[in-house]
Amino acid sequence: MNPISNDASAATNPDAHSAMDSRGMTLAGWAFQGMVVTLGLATGCVFIGVILGVIGNTDAPAGNSTLFVLIGVAALVFNTVLAFLVPAMLRSSAATRLKAAEGAVASARTWSQWPEREPMPMPLSRFCQTDQTARLIGQAMLEGTAVINLVMMFLARSPVNLMCAVVALVGVVAMFPTVGRMRNRIASVLEA
Repeated sequence: MNPISNDASAATNPDAHSAMDSRGMTLAGWAFQGMVVTLGLATGCVFIGVILGVIGNTDAPAGNSTLFVLIGVAALVFNTVLAFLVPAMLRSSAATRLKAAEGAVASARTWSQWPEREPMPMPLSRFCQTDQTARLIGQAMLEGTAVINLVMMFLARSPVNLMCAVVALVGVVAMFPTVGRMRNRIASVLEA
């Protein structure tokens, strides 16, 4: 293959590289990848919390720890909003592309009930790829919030920071992908 022709096709079709990456993917495969990432993010947060809890001093620091608490709460509020807003924008764009795909309207029922172990048509696979990316962005924002609050808890020994970290970690786990959730998202896009 000529590498120049690949670059030219990518320039005329921005989805050319992503289309090649998602060929042959199944619904179960997308869900499994998302599950592995979710468990990795959640486990990392738990380990960081345990390590910081073990090495930390049990005494509260001298002085006012209000700044640490405020940073943690502000991070939770700001990143929680972004963790749902940014993925929603990405999914909206993917939904528009999926609905515009050739045969999408005629295939709506078939696509929303796609067998989980069969390779998906390219428009459906691209949608799942974007959905996966959107979920990962949201989870990464919440994981960062959990880590920020765990560090603030380490510095301030504030239970408020611990609660913020737990809320952020629950948000990461709440985005856990399943085949059923993915089917519901596909059906809601195609039937809207």
